Amino acid sequence: VAGPLATVHRMAAERAAGLLAVVLMQARQEEELAARGRGDFLTDLAEGRIAPEDAPAQARVLGFRPGDTPLLPVVMRLAPELSPSGNWAVLARAVLE
Repeated sequence: VAGPLATVHRMAAERAAGLLAVVLMQARQEEELAARGRGDFLTDLAEGRIAPEDAPAQARVLGFRPGDTPLLPVVMRLAPELSPSGNWAVLARAVLE
């Protein structure tokens, strides 16, 4: 910005910030719903509520990538002092043990 902002510029920035906040909140809610759907799918699959012939199509819809080898879903609760930001090394060590 080369000079002071005019009132109209401030108003536009404030409105844009509000809209951006709403869009980001909506995106987060969509991600949470998708994660819940994937979790429900895995639970239903583990408990036999999904027919084996229907599972691949449902998995693709939920974002699981098809492959030639079986997948092993793993759930692990990390201790609070461990970083929750994708610390896959902790999970990998626990699985190896």
